[in-house]
Amino acid sequence: MRTVKVTQDVPANALALDPYDTQVVIAGRHVFKIFALEEDGLVERANLRAGKHLNLNFSCNDVVWNPLEDAVLATASTNGAVVTWNLNKASRSKLDCVFNDHSRTVQKVSFHPSEAHLLISGSLDGFMKLFDLRRREATQTYTSNAESVRDLQFNPHHSIHFCAVSESGNVQLWDMRRPDRVEKQFTAHGGPIFALDWHPEVKTWIATAGRDKTIKVWDLNENPTVCNTIQTIASVGRVKWRPNTRYHIASSALLWDCSINVWDIRRPYIPLAAFNEHKNLTTGICWRSEANRLLSVGKDCTLIHHAFQDASRPMEEVNPSALDISVFGNISNAARNKDESEPVGSLAKLMPVFRRTVSHAEHSGQVLSSLQLMSPADDGPISSHYIVQSAHQYLLTGRSLAEICEHNAGVAKQLSRHQVALTWQMMQMLYVGASGGSDHPTTTRDDPSLPPDTNPDTETRTARHFSGGDGGGDTSGGGGFSAEEGDTETDDTDNHDMKLTNIASGLTINQDFFFGDGEISQIPFDYEHLNNTDTSQDWTLPNEAFEPRHDILTRSAMPPQEFSSKCLSGEMQDSGGGESGRGGGVSGYVVEAPSLLNVVRGVKMPAWDCGQLVVEMLYHYASQGDVQMAVTCIIVLGDRLKGLLDADQVEHWFLSYIDLLQRFQLWNVANQVIQLAAGLPSVQQLNQQSTVVTLQCGRCNYSLGKNSLLCRKCGCVSARCALCHGLVRGLFVWCQGCSHGGHLHHIKDWMASNRACPAGCGHLCEYT
Repeated sequence: MRTVKVTQDVPANALALDPYDTQVVIAGRHVFKIFALEEDGLVERANLRAGKHLNLNFSCNDVVWNPLEDAVLATASTNGAVVTWNLNKASRSKLDCVFNDHSRTVQKVSFHPSEAHLLISGSLDGFMKLFDLRRREATQTYTSNAESVRDLQFNPHHSIHFCAVSESGNVQLWDMRRPDRVEKQFTAHGGPIFALDWHPEVKTWIATAGRDKTIKVWDLNENPTVCNTIQTIASVGRVKWRPNTRYHIASSALLWDCSINVWDIRRPYIPLAAFNEHKNLTTGICWRSEANRLLSVGKDCTLIHHAFQDASRPMEEVNPSALDISVFGNISNAARNKDESEPVGSLAKLMPVFRRTVSHAEHSGQVLSSLQLMSPADDGPISSHYIVQSAHQYLLTGRSLAEICEHNAGVAKQLSRHQVALTWQMMQMLYVGASGGSDHPTTTRDDPSLPPDTNPDTETRTARHFSGGDGGGDTSGGGGFSAEEGDTETDDTDNHDMKLTNIASGLTINQDFFFGDGEISQIPFDYEHLNNTDTSQDWTLPNEAFEPRHDILTRSAMPPQEFSSKCLSGEMQDSGGGESGRGGGVSGYVVEAPSLLNVVRGVKMPAWDCGQLVVEMLYHYASQGDVQMAVTCIIVLGDRLKGLLDADQVEHWFLSYIDLLQRFQLWNVANQVIQLAAGLPSVQQLNQQSTVVTLQCGRCNYSLGKNSLLCRKCGCVSARCALCHGLVRGLFVWCQGCSHGGHLHHIKDWMASNRACPAGCGHLCEYT
């Protein structure tokens, strides 16, 4: 039989097989049908939702078939009811009994493997109910001390035991005869557990799966220990052991992944087989009695009967080499060593034609491989030391942008990250300016907003030379200091740097004068003995600074081409015989002489938007693996990059950096980054997750209230030290496995030389 698919109008949430492996029932919010498993496909036999009086009792989260009576079914309803169905009823409606003992949605139901009249259920209200179908009532109530129960199953090997998993990540093993106390409890996952399944052959093995993307195989013999761990790519919603195979287990994801993967727990990194027929998430899986048939339903409204021979084999398609990179930058490479006896060239292409079929044992045989470990150099692009030290020393807020950029640049320079230091300096120049005093560009001397007498360059004015050449250097022919003399002069000499331009413009006041043509001559002016000066000496300044080499011709006062005129009448008239421009004039125009001092202002350039350049810089650092630089710059710049970055990309950078900080146990820095993630609600909500710790009574395991010293159920002291038996006020340490504890120093001294719980419960506690 090959893979067969049946399409429905609505999706189903669960499915179950009858005891004889000939029929399958599917159930959901709007579907409740039974199909017969025949050789040519799936044939619909009954629709249990048929009828006039449909209510929420028909809306199902889970369905189970009685393993001893093929006419009895049970469903878990979304309204908190547990409903049983009898297919032998003559009426159109097959509903048999409704139990309304739960206050919230029922997640799972399970029949007793040897007692057909016993049914147990688990709900989101945190309680488990054991129903007796003969008495039509709940006979026992079990408290999980958690927010909700996600899955539960009777032990197929020891019928008095059942196992339950909860939202808190705990696994509880109960004796159905003792509802007042859990027999064994331990924390299995770091988040909610969604599914469990007892191994059909190994009596002490149980598989659990949850939101932490792992499937764990536990050995419950005495102390629970993890036998195997399978890491998946998404949260796991369903797990089922494959019959007649000791190490194979099937799983389906709760998010993202639509495939059903079959794993070999001995090789947990790559699935042994994968069923890819579903186009949406898989909601329920179930193996038939033979190991090569699998049934599944999904949100794509399909019921599929899979054949194992049609499954893809990812393990056979994988290249026999592996590469892994650790958080510290170490790279490990594993590759298979090629056997010298293996054929090469054209002979290797012909060998598969004449090769016999390889058995599974031969295919899984041992091979020789080599492992190489490569560590990054000390001057590598990114090191763990740089990340940790930068996270500790970087400033993110609390100061001005200029101070933050300057500080972070200094931190990067101390860590020999010169490119990063230069990036911080460039950000300061782009957004603050070279002076670093404000967040706007500095004002230039040509800014019209300045007062007329304001000159920002007064203190740093240098001599300017308008008669040719550049502003500095030797002024041959015009008088000035030579390079040798300039080195020997004092600071006063610099203030008396005499240029002809300064003399002409009147900028030199009370200064000595220099005259000469090519040779420097200095004539000091004696201000103290002014009255005693010889008056016969001629102190009249010549008209020219230099002795003219030829006579100056008489010319007009101003060049004709420099005339500027204003039209008064708007009409040009001819005077002087009709020829314009010859002995005539321009009537109607007033000729104005040009000003001797022209004010030249620089052209104001529009402000440069450097945001796109900064965004490209952030993407560059992120592509190089330095997500720390990208996130830090986004936090420091704040709203300056608003609208320029993709929100999803920024969220991915923040989550990656926070995860990196948590790996290095930089909890304070990670918390600061979460708080400064403005505009990213999904990041800011990280501080609101997993913040509630439920305390339990060490005697009855009942949940304690806030600031409660006495247990509301048994009345005993809740915080009693297991060693001194005194009331613990203040810091209290306890074991999450058995709920016993006491004073911190008492427990610390006890665990230094003992492993068993000091209360005598037999649990092996661990002090960390």
